[in-house]
Amino acid sequence: MTAYLLDTNVVVRLMEPAAAEHEMVKEAIRRLIRAGHALVLAPQVLSELWVVATRPVEANGFGWHPSKTADVIASLRNRFVLLDEGPAAFEGWLTLVQAAKVRGKRAHDARLAAVMLSQGVTQILTLNTADFDGLPGITALHPSAVLAG
Repeated sequence: MTAYLLDTNVVVRLMEPAAAEHEMVKEAIRRLIRAGHALVLAPQVLSELWVVATRPVEANGFGWHPSKTADVIASLRNRFVLLDEGPAAFEGWLTLVQAAKVRGKRAHDARLAAVMLSQGVTQILTLNTADFDGLPGITALHPSAVLAG
């Protein structure tokens, strides 16, 4: 069994049926579960979901009320294991960003990678595989690759 972290962009599409990639993401997740893989979340992913979900529609969000967003996050936490973001994850992140010479926004992706690695997770299901290029120990998989394989 392999554990896969669900990236924010995957979780957002999973929770929004109107999203163009909703069906692809849903089916990829279904196949990974059927194959016996564990799917996990990081607190950062749920925080980022909150941002998108509660942001107004005209600002590229869902426009959800905070109570609906809290219910959705509770549902996700019941379905998937939540990784711990303890001190080891921070130390791993600091080492990773320095070693990979990470700059700017990519530090967020490096933080996810560090949380994953601190918990022994090396696979991430993401719509943006290039975000994890050059981060040692991480393999990024696009949902379409799950469907093709």
